Amino acid sequence: MHCFKKMSLLLLCALLLVGCARTATFDSQEAKSQEEILLKVNNYNGLITLYRSWLKEKDDPATRMKLARNYYLSGDYKSSLQTLQPLLNNPDIPRYLLQAQNLIALGEYPRAVRATEKIMQREPQHAEAWNLRGVALALNGQLTEAQKSLQRARSLFIADDIALNNLAMLAMIDGRYQDAVNLLLPQYLRGRKHDRLMRNLVLALVKVGDRRYAREIIRDENLSPQPEALINALAQISPLPAEDSAHEDSVFLY
Repeated sequence: MHCFKKMSLLLLCALLLVGCARTATFDSQEAKSQEEILLKVNNYNGLITLYRSWLKEKDDPATRMKLARNYYLSGDYKSSLQTLQPLLNNPDIPRYLLQAQNLIALGEYPRAVRATEKIMQREPQHAEAWNLRGVALALNGQLTEAQKSLQRARSLFIADDIALNNLAMLAMIDGRYQDAVNLLLPQYLRGRKHDRLMRNLVLALVKVGDRRYAREIIRDENLSPQPEALINALAQISPLPAEDSAHEDSVFLY
């Protein structure tokens, strides 16, 4: 009898566990709660694992897009593109935007430009698409066309931090460091302190010879524990190569 009770208890526990596993499906409240927690802490790897488990149950376009987005945010651009590919058969602006972002990160600039053109065929006034186009053209060495696209993005009211940072970045690639200071310094003085914007401003200040102000910003904003070493390193950059802006810590914003 004791053995029978023990077996019955084990069977009951097993059934309970199976029941719990079944409730943790992609559309369950438990799964949604888990997603919310991971989103709050920007746990990209956790979200990738979660979305892959959901797609294993059901290949849902919305989940696939979430997976592709988190691959991109984690820096795995090839996996993001591979995940995104089946969705590109159906025209959709967010999908093309993510495709362009991945292609820029991978250095495939002409393909990125073509992706933005697909967006513009559907929505010619899409500010983010014009910005991405400008970044891709700049990194491909087409500075005049890049300038036009970035200016167009700004005229369509993309965030000033993005527009002015990218125009300043373009100016630095072209060796026009004073123009970059003129674009970025007013933003900084207005309290706009995006990390990349400040680092671009410091570089531009060093290149125009204003080391004192560059040093002050580095110290005030804790950009480096060794301001002089950073300034000396920045002084050696001339002009800023476009390819140095294509990596994960890109000084372009997109």
